[in-house]
Amino acid sequence: MENFLNTQLHPADTCNICTEHFSDVHQPVALPCKHIFGHECIKKWLKSGRGNTNACPTCRYICVPEPQPNLQSRAPFDVPSIWKELCELSPDRLNEFISYIWTGLRALWQQYPTGIFTVTSILDEVLIPALLTSAQRTNIFGGLPQDPIRDCYGLVAASWDSLGRPDRAVGLAIPLVRLARLMASTGAVLPRWLTDTSRTNRLIWQANACLPITEDNISWEHIMEAADLKNNRYLPLLHLYTVLVSQSISHQSFPGPWPKKRHEMMNLVVERCCTKIGGAGWKNKPSNGFKDKLVGVFEELRRWQLEKGKMSLRGHDVEDSIVKGIWALAGWK
Repeated sequence: MENFLNTQLHPADTCNICTEHFSDVHQPVALPCKHIFGHECIKKWLKSGRGNTNACPTCRYICVPEPQPNLQSRAPFDVPSIWKELCELSPDRLNEFISYIWTGLRALWQQYPTGIFTVTSILDEVLIPALLTSAQRTNIFGGLPQDPIRDCYGLVAASWDSLGRPDRAVGLAIPLVRLARLMASTGAVLPRWLTDTSRTNRLIWQANACLPITEDNISWEHIMEAADLKNNRYLPLLHLYTVLVSQSISHQSFPGPWPKKRHEMMNLVVERCCTKIGGAGWKNKPSNGFKDKLVGVFEELRRWQLEKGKMSLRGHDVEDSIVKGIWALAGWK
């Protein structure tokens, strides 16, 4: 050891890149790894050298991390940003995620045939497994490092656990629990094959996503505003609701003869379209004016589908104009 210390430790007076001696015009500088080079030489190496030039030429210590554009341009890791990214998922990815939610909901129906689910059961047995499975499949098939479904899983699961897993939704869980409840109510009306189609799942997602992110429940106020046709912000929800009315006409038989009196017709429509659809799960109550308009929509759809033998509404994009037209006619006085 003494021999090494006395004979092998030499002052560094040359640059290991150009092998020239240091001088007033060739100043030595040390990298974080403590290796010393000429200032101009290491600057040229780092800026325009070939190969692994972001590292020390001697020990390959990474001096300049490679930029990661996706991370640098990424929106903040918060509820509105992740929700926005979820809403921008590709149709195939969105359909896959919603399909996992359907799987969890069908398992819940086996346990609770009434369809009344707690927030805890929705999160624990439906949403968190669906998020986790979808995120894992993305990893298997080479997903991007930044994945909104993986981020959503991390935020929802961590937030819920940190609060002691309460029977209430908070943060990003609010619109997701609302989505699951909306799917559960539509699943009680739509035939199974329709819930397996990408367009139906996309419409359900859009109907939920058009609502404020902090709203715990769907409200009849949202549908009534959309039915006034003064703006389009809740139109996806009105479209979905009209599809449900149309499907109930196609797949639910009518008891006895068709009612002739107005109040009998009103009672039938309210039972089928305000109690069986929405029921106790939607906030507030439909107004009398909305019920009058709904009777007109119901009668028009019934005449079109049962008397003329036309196809029911099934969630196609082109149905937007049909939905607007039917509600406009029903409100025409």
